[in-house]
Amino acid sequence: MLELRTTVGVAVDQVATVNSQLIVRSELLELPYLDLCERLAEEADENPALELEFRQPPPEPEHRLPWREAFPPPAGERSELHDPTAWAPADYTLRDDLRWRLACATDGQQRRIAEYLTENIDERGYLTTTVFDAALELGVPEQRVEAALRLLQGLAAPGVGARDLRECLLLQLGALPEEPPHVRVIIEHCPELVEPGGWARLCGSLGLDEGQLAAALSFIRDNLRPYPGEQFHPPWHHLLPDNPLAAQPDAFVMIEDGRLTVELAASRNLTLRLSEAYRRLDEGMRALKVRAGDESTKRARAQVRAARQLIWSLDQRNRGLHKVTEAMVRAQSAFFLGGPLALLPLTHKQVAEQTGLHESTVSRAVAGKLLMMPSGAVIPYSLLFDDALPAKTVIKSLIRVEPPGAPLTDDQLQQLLIERGFELARRTVTKYRHALDIPASSKRRARV
Repeated sequence: MLELRTTVGVAVDQVATVNSQLIVRSELLELPYLDLCERLAEEADENPALELEFRQPPPEPEHRLPWREAFPPPAGERSELHDPTAWAPADYTLRDDLRWRLACATDGQQRRIAEYLTENIDERGYLTTTVFDAALELGVPEQRVEAALRLLQGLAAPGVGARDLRECLLLQLGALPEEPPHVRVIIEHCPELVEPGGWARLCGSLGLDEGQLAAALSFIRDNLRPYPGEQFHPPWHHLLPDNPLAAQPDAFVMIEDGRLTVELAASRNLTLRLSEAYRRLDEGMRALKVRAGDESTKRARAQVRAARQLIWSLDQRNRGLHKVTEAMVRAQSAFFLGGPLALLPLTHKQVAEQTGLHESTVSRAVAGKLLMMPSGAVIPYSLLFDDALPAKTVIKSLIRVEPPGAPLTDDQLQQLLIERGFELARRTVTKYRHALDIPASSKRRARV
């Protein structure tokens, strides 16, 4: 007969638990700066015990670096003091640029006419209305419209504001320091070239041989652009909204007394603190050792606890990101001072060993983050782990100076890279070329 018995025993076992604060800290660590600001703003809206303050950083001395090739900073001279966060990317178009230039150059009726013409300039840089139509629309003499157009063409990039190809090329030619022989007269007769037999007929009418005509056309092709508006890009065009990297930098690298230093955007630009009224309420009840009785008091103390947890999590997030960024900058100091050719191999594991953090924590910390360099250029954190960057930089520089009529093949690029100390297979060269969005040699030759 079976007998059922019940016994009571004690067993020791380990169960892994995760602190809720660590979960929040991990979540905050993964957020880029703008997403972090949004998350904190939402928390502050929901929790009255939290106060979030965004502040303008003080201006700081400018530090320039000698190299610019891979990541050029904004063009033009800047003031002695500057705010790097003011370089956040924006949708800045050719028309925006023209409006800004007009505001600095003219006013009154001439500015109004020029602004009207600006609104009729397309993305190619061409004026899509006529002087007659503009004068009729604005109710002003044609001479005033013509004068405003000449002003606009003088302020804009050469060729912008032209009414046809001929005028576009002539404006660009006039802006060049030197004008080779026969180029101007050929541009003035350029409509004839597209007609059947136009080449031979133009040579005969101008008294030029085919060599002179070919040399002039080669100069036009190399130095002038049929669509000048398409060449316009704001200084931060690589960070515009259609680029996945378009965002505010998460950290800034600066040079102070010849030493590279790091500052986080979150530490510089925002402060998260406990509301003074809620802090006094909580401390008063703690001092009196009073337990929360009514629902409103319980809710208030719960909000204070949540606020303290979030403030602690943000502080830990900033400490971790600063530690990781500082370790990366220290390991790649030659890159920051010397340029892309000085980039060294670096892995998440190496950064983890230097910081004492787990490799997965390092991976979360750098994912999707941006870094502003001392030159003002903004790069993704991931670039500091791209050991292919030096080779890609050399490939880009070799193709930039290749003969237009004889572009370098991948085999030739491979040999030139080997001569410069990069032992790469041909397929690797092809992969790097594709990553740089550079077409094959046959297509580059077809463009000539």
